[in-house]
Amino acid sequence: MDSLKFYRNPEARKVTGKFMIILIIGIIAIGLASFIIAKNISKTLINQNAVILSNILEGKKDTDIIKNFYEKGSSEEISKAKEFLSSYGYDENITLDSDEIVQGILKNMLLIFIPILVVFLVILYFCFVKELKRIYIKINEIVESTGAMSNGEFREIDGDYKEGEMALLISSLNYMGDRVNNSIELLRYDKEKLKDFLSDISHQLKTPLASLVMFNDLLRENENMPYEDRVKFLDKSEEQLGRMEWLIMNLLKVGRIEANAIRFEKEKQPLKETIELAISSLLQESKKKDQELIVEGEVNAEVIHDKEWLAEALSNIIKNAIEHTDIGGKVKIQVNKGPLITKIYIKDNGRGISEELQKKIFKRFYKGENSSNPKSIGIGLSLSKSIIEEMDGEIKLISEEGKGSTFIVSFFN
Repeated sequence: MDSLKFYRNPEARKVTGKFMIILIIGIIAIGLASFIIAKNISKTLINQNAVILSNILEGKKDTDIIKNFYEKGSSEEISKAKEFLSSYGYDENITLDSDEIVQGILKNMLLIFIPILVVFLVILYFCFVKELKRIYIKINEIVESTGAMSNGEFREIDGDYKEGEMALLISSLNYMGDRVNNSIELLRYDKEKLKDFLSDISHQLKTPLASLVMFNDLLRENENMPYEDRVKFLDKSEEQLGRMEWLIMNLLKVGRIEANAIRFEKEKQPLKETIELAISSLLQESKKKDQELIVEGEVNAEVIHDKEWLAEALSNIIKNAIEHTDIGGKVKIQVNKGPLITKIYIKDNGRGISEELQKKIFKRFYKGENSSNPKSIGIGLSLSKSIIEEMDGEIKLISEEGKGSTFIVSFFN
């Protein structure tokens, strides 16, 4: 940071002004102190000289005179000597202008103490300014980094402050910056996800809508269409309408779950009623394919869940198992309660799923290559996964081609 930019800060100008005031006050204080000290030295010299001169005039011995060079005389001696010398105009009222010795002492004191004060304050000032500059450089870095937050480009601030308020500030800003970056990244991800979601919805609705338009045109343009053909087209229209209704309803459920708009009524309750509710609408479909639908195990095991929503999730998984199991096959729902985890196994002896496709099975709108249900749009398993995870559960798939599939739904007890 250059000096011009540094002194644009009001704090820097204020600190400089305060140092200048302290310097001026210090020089004045040193001058006054030096003057007072010089006056005291002048007074001491006058008293000492008075005693020495008085001894000389009185004709005292040389040893007594020399002794008074380094010993102070008594008050009586000083007073008597001062009375004697005052008649010659040499007393305490003599000015500094007339006293060259004291003038020299005063000058030397000023020449020594004032430069020492100036050098000390200048060194102190530059040390303070250097530290202040370092703080301003760090603040400038903080400003640049926080300015990049709005674009999700916050860069971690490297601080060499191990403790104190600046260290806390940098630590807090780094934490906040990471949170902002993550939030913006999530928003970008959600935006892309929404874009794909809308694209998928458009694609899924396009086919049944096109079929409905075609059937409607055929019925309207062919007034003399045989009754049997008319019924056939109406049945197909009803099928497509049912497909659209199922799609829209499930999309609304997925959207509500992802938007956290659903409040699950979770409570500890047995799985028996939940499983019965899940298979109630699938019994007829299972009978049509002459399949055996088995429920076994510790069905009275209690786990914390929302009965209606878990039944919805299990129903989609069981429906998928029925669809991918051949006529005369077997679908088994088994409950195992462990000391920590209760697991629901949904097994079938169908065609199984390849390892490559297992990674896609829970993706929204993924439809298996061998799906035999024309109404299937690949949203059921995705919805089941969202519901189970919202209830703090877990779902995974074990499958092998030609040997069937097993979905495992797990809950902590």
